[in-house]
Amino acid sequence: MGPGARAAALWEIGGEAEAPAVLDTLLQAWAQNPSTANHVVTCLDRMDARAARATLPLLREQLSLPRRGGRFRSVDHDEELQRLGRALIARLDPPAPEAPAPRRA
Repeated sequence: MGPGARAAALWEIGGEAEAPAVLDTLLQAWAQNPSTANHVVTCLDRMDARAARATLPLLREQLSLPRRGGRFRSVDHDEELQRLGRALIARLDPPAPEAPAPRRA
């Protein structure tokens, strides 16, 4: 079991109390082995928004790359990583609601 899988298991067992350790381990796993990206993003998606929000810069950075590591560097896994990353960003940092149009008298 790799560090990303252990961090995911720790999150499932310990929840919010383990968030700092889980995030640190997930981000280290991703930095050391880009093929863990799909697993890391899946775990981040299971975490509550407050805990995972710190990863927004990394998620945005990864989505700006022409191609991410992802599992086996396959196109299918890259597309899944992009889909999960965009959904996670939307959940963690939703766009501000539009202001209502001014009323005309």
